[in-house]
Amino acid sequence: MKKVFRDWLRLGGLVSLMWAQMLCPVNKNFLRTSFVALSGFSFRDGGDTLWVPLAVHVIEKVAGEIPDERVGKQVQILNRDYAAAKIQFYLPRYGPGGVPTCGVTRTVSPLANHDWTSEEDTLKRSVYWPPDSFLNVWIVSWMPMQVIGYARALGDTVSLPGVVLLGDVVGEGPGLRSPYDKGRTAVHEIGHVFSLMHPFEGGCRGTTPATCAIEGDEICDTPPQRQAHYGCPSLSTNTCQEVPTDLPDPVTNFMGYVDDGCMTHFTPEQIWRMRLFLLAYGTILISEENKQARGFRATLSPSCGSLSALGSESVNASGQGREPLISGAKILGLYDSAGRLIWREGGEKLDMSTLSPGLYIAIVMRGGIVFSHRLAVGCP
Repeated sequence: MKKVFRDWLRLGGLVSLMWAQMLCPVNKNFLRTSFVALSGFSFRDGGDTLWVPLAVHVIEKVAGEIPDERVGKQVQILNRDYAAAKIQFYLPRYGPGGVPTCGVTRTVSPLANHDWTSEEDTLKRSVYWPPDSFLNVWIVSWMPMQVIGYARALGDTVSLPGVVLLGDVVGEGPGLRSPYDKGRTAVHEIGHVFSLMHPFEGGCRGTTPATCAIEGDEICDTPPQRQAHYGCPSLSTNTCQEVPTDLPDPVTNFMGYVDDGCMTHFTPEQIWRMRLFLLAYGTILISEENKQARGFRATLSPSCGSLSALGSESVNASGQGREPLISGAKILGLYDSAGRLIWREGGEKLDMSTLSPGLYIAIVMRGGIVFSHRLAVGCP
């Protein structure tokens, strides 16, 4: 039985497919070089909710294949699952040029049968809104090889950033493609748009405090895993060994490939990375000026029917962001942004005031539990 592909990846103009794992279109070299460049980026994350306007383009074989109710439900799912990151999504009241909109376009086209191996640009450029002001989401009726979604990160130069989704995985409820029927494909793919990679990226790489931020998925609080997992694996599944503390694979993470019903969360460091990337590469997208231009504070027009209840004021953004608290914790080691050990327990007393401005990774212990923590020193 073929596994359902959630993502795909072009390599050197060729498409490489393996039935043992899903592949993804995220340009990993782009993400790595772009994210490293942020180490000298000067800004402050005040912890405010970051609001992202969506432009949803439904490309159908027959009009009405994908009802508004499913699109509306998908927005609600995104806001629920991104609440902890304090990233929220809304359908704009005004589109390009200030034209009134419901945030959803509909096109009956042969492109609804979307061959992602050769038609990515053809599909996207058939209908899109300015990607600096909207996060474009294309929904299609069919894709070959059982692909159900793929993504391009903000700022990617290969093709327009955004997400392409199969209609059968949009929203939640009966009639969708089980076990991807709870809207988590969009959650996963937008994680790629905001720079996240898979926990199984590179297999068992990044297994030490010195390498976890620069190898694998470059996230220290997602233990590496040897390969993608499917279904609903045991929480004790452990395919890689880390030091100094070996932890189970992050099988419930939104960036894995398990069933929708078994995905539960982003980690604090994934949240940190998404917010940092969005603040750097989505400056216009999340700006106050763009919110006002898109009718952020206004509910959608009654003419938007079942979407009209999705005005931004009705969205629950009460999720808590990550707070950099390490009080009461014992620092075991400190690494710079390149993963170099610069201080270890047993050395001279660590004086934070002597550190150069930048990003650091602290390995700390609190309550007998060892974990990693990111520190921003001297940031304005």
